[in-house]
Order: sequence, then C-alpha cells, then structure tokens
Amino acid sequence: MKKSNITKDLSYKKKFIWITIGFFCLGLMIQLWRQESLSSTYDQALFLQELWATSKGRIFESSLSSELSAAVKIYGEFPRIDYLHIGQHANFLTLIAGTPLVIIFGRFGLPILQISVITIAGIVLWRMSIERLPKSTAFKIIVAYYLSGTVIGPAVENFHDFCWFPLLGFLIINNFLKHSWKKVFLFSFLLLLVREDAGLCVFSLGLWASIRQPQSKMLGIYIMTLSFIYMTLITGFIQPLFDASLADRVLEEKFSHILQGSKGGTLNLLWTMLNHPGRVIHALVSPPGGTLTFLITPSIPLALIPLISIDVGLMIAIPLFVTLLYQGMSALSVTYRYIMVFVPGLFAGTMLWWESNIQLLNKKWFLHFWTGCITLGFIITIVSNPYRSFSALIPDSFSPWVHVPPNEMLKRAVIAKRAINIIPKNASISADTPLLPLLAQREVALRFPENYNFIDRKGRTKSVDWIITFPDYYKPFMPLFKMETSRWKSLKSNLKTIVNSKEYGIKYCSEGVIILQKQITSSPASLTCLKETLDVQ
Repeated sequence: MKKSNITKDLSYKKKFIWITIGFFCLGLMIQLWRQESLSSTYDQALFLQELWATSKGRIFESSLSSELSAAVKIYGEFPRIDYLHIGQHANFLTLIAGTPLVIIFGRFGLPILQISVITIAGIVLWRMSIERLPKSTAFKIIVAYYLSGTVIGPAVENFHDFCWFPLLGFLIINNFLKHSWKKVFLFSFLLLLVREDAGLCVFSLGLWASIRQPQSKMLGIYIMTLSFIYMTLITGFIQPLFDASLADRVLEEKFSHILQGSKGGTLNLLWTMLNHPGRVIHALVSPPGGTLTFLITPSIPLALIPLISIDVGLMIAIPLFVTLLYQGMSALSVTYRYIMVFVPGLFAGTMLWWESNIQLLNKKWFLHFWTGCITLGFIITIVSNPYRSFSALIPDSFSPWVHVPPNEMLKRAVIAKRAINIIPKNASISADTPLLPLLAQREVALRFPENYNFIDRKGRTKSVDWIITFPDYYKPFMPLFKMETSRWKSLKSNLKTIVNSKEYGIKYCSEGVIILQKQITSSPASLTCLKETLDVQ
C-alpha cells in the first residue's frame, strides 16, 4: 500500500475517533442537562423506578408503570405498588444491564447506558464498513449515523429500551455476513430480550439473510422461526400471566382501527389482519403525507440510497409494515424512539449497497450531494428540537416568543430540589411530571394530578403521604402549548379541591412550588400563597 494511502487511512481513523468521542460527550451532556433542568419526564422516572426496585429484589416492580396499565387507564382502578412492568413490556436486557448502573450512579445511570449503547453501535458499524468499503466511504456512513435524526432524536430523549436496537442489530447483520451461526443466535437472543416486539426486527433480519445471503439461508430461516416462537410465547402466554395490558391497552391503542372491537392478544390481531385486508391496506397509506415523509426523511442522511436498496427493504420490511399500521402520529415521527428499530437496516443495508456500487464514488457530484444530504438532515433535526432537548439554545417559538433561558432553567431546578429536600426519602409521593425523575427511587411514586391513591401489598386502598407540584413550571409555555395549559388547569383544579377537602394541608408554598402533606392544617399564609401561585395575570 502506498504511503499516501496509509496516511489517508490513519487520517480517517482519527476523524472517526474524534466524531465518536464528540457524539458520546455531547450526547451525555445533553442527557445530563435534561436531568438537571427538569426536562426529563415520565418515562425516565418509570424506568428509573423499575430498575431501582429491581436492585432491591423486586424485579419489574413499578407503581408508575401501574398507572399505564389497563386496570387503571381503562377500568378506573387505583395503581398498585406491586405491579410488574413485564405485563406491558418484557425488557429483560435493560434490567440486567441497567440495574447495576442505577445502583452505582443513581438517576444518572440511565443516561449513561443510553448514550453508551448508541455510541458503541456506531463503532460496530465502522468496523463493518471498513472491512467492505474504502475508509472515506465508511467514514461518510459513520458521519451520517452520528448526525442523523434517527439517531440524535432517540439519543437525547427520555430513557427507552429501543436504544439497544442499533448495537444488537448491527452485530446480528455482521455475523450473518460472516456466517457465524453461534454469534447470530447469541445476539438475536439478546435482542429478543430487549422487549417482546424486538422479534419483528429479528424476523426481518432473518428474512433478509434467507433471501440475500445464500450461505446463511437456513440460518436466516432458523432465526425467523426463533423470533416468531419467542414473540408468540411471550405475548401469548407469559405476559398475560402478569397483566392483561398487552391485549386490553397496548394493542387496543395501536391497532383499534384494525381490531374494531375485537378482543385478544397478538394472535387475534394477526387473524383479524388476515380476515380484513382492506383495513390493513387503508392503514398502510394513511395519512398519505405522514407516510411519505416517514419513508423519505430517514433516508436523507444516506443520500436517499435506502429508497432503492433491496437489502434495506428486506432488513426493515416487517417493522416498517407494523409501524405503518400503527395509529397516532408519534409512530411516524422520524426522531421518536420507535425509529431506532430501522437503524440497523438503514445503515447496514446502505453499506451493502455501496459495496455493490462502489464505482459511484468516482462521481464527485454525488459525493457533494451526499454531503449536502447529511447537512440538511442534521439541520432539520436540530431545528425541530426533538423533545425540546435543545430549548436552552433554540426558542420553542418565535411568534409568540416562548423561550426559557438556560439560567432560568437551572434556577427552577434549584427551586424544585430545595423543595424536594423537605420530603422524606422513603415517603409515598405523588408528584408533578417534571419532578418525577428526581423522586422515582422509592416504593410509591405516582403522577399528580392523575393519581394520589394507590393499592398497597395487602390490597388496601391508601393515599400518598406527600403531594408536590410545580405550577410555575408551565406558565412560560402556556401561550403556545395546549398540553402545558391543560396540565396547569388540571393542577389548579385538583389542588384547590384537595386543600378544600382538608385531607391534606399545605406544608410548603414558595417560588411556584407547592407541597401538600397528609393530615396537617394549612396556615392562612400558605393559603394566600396557594391562591397567588394559581392565579395567572
């Protein structure tokens, strides 16, 4: 190899190392900022409580998860403190890997896990790419990965178990290409342990291998069979042992337009789809604009190559089919956590396309086009401000002007933490959504105002000892966001009702934070403070 080529290879390796370190550091900084500025919300608290309880020997337990169960959301029961999250999602791998980090780092353990796993996935993609492509092309794929909205968006949001998909998906594909059946089975099994619907991704990768990799045809069929059996076993038999939420709530929320009143689990959904193909076809193309945007936007950082790649199409076929069937626009968001299911197929499939079309590298116009696509995709991602993670720098709105400066974000966090210190660490609480991640490491944590009553381990109904809210948190957003306005009104109504009932008294009222304690009497000064806090001029 010529000396100039060796120098270029080393240069690309150094660039790769720097962009990888940069992604990890910036991603972790944003996640820690979300934690410290009260930008993390409900799901962050739910996973934190689940892993904290697991560290105490109460595996899968979460009162916050109970609030999302069918028993609470559909049938109007109170949350249970001994509810097991496995009834909704079988996230074994997250518990195994995340619990030690929560023990060591507390509430910061989840951000560390999420950013680390997504960053390591980029390293695996790099190693795959340099084995098959010139380092310049491999580096371009890596830049597209780390600057893509399909990676940045899910990386900076609340913790989610979809963060495992890129890493394990790349490892499965890499070992399919190397015909290493033991590692394919190992990483496929680990991906299945992420959550029950990971089987859709595994099935699709097996489908790709059985069609596009002749030497791995039977291995692909075995993997498809494994994923189907696992999904059927988990969703049809194991999860219903713990809770009926998968059939009564999760499937109903996502596929009610197809089920149309039909009840049952995964197998019933499949049977309904086979018997009503018209419903399926209508769901696949609706809404037309959202569907088209969803198909095109993730391909932009990869110069639209996924739109013409057979490998990409097969790798994402099954998850894409199911996603297009979902109802609700969040499923079609290109920066939402669900998009991570497609990341292995999008990037590894594009890598394989380049391996067969390497002559296009000689076209300078195409390389400039690809660079422009990466830049455009990155700009769109940042400007869209996924999960308002960049709100410290980017206003939420220019007209009307809605922007909370960084110093104000930190100030409200200090105010909240000062108030939280009043509450005993093991006390049962119901807290306002932005405060929950700071309070989730306890046996009883609920979201206010949705719930402040719960069912204890003996089946008795109780009310929490403490209620804490932060009405002033929402006031800057009320000119723009209907959700924040609605939540503030709900807080106002429920606080007044509870205080008037005399069941709780005002323990603390200062700087927009209100704490209620059970069975105490409110002072006249605290009642005046409550009235002033809940009034909007």
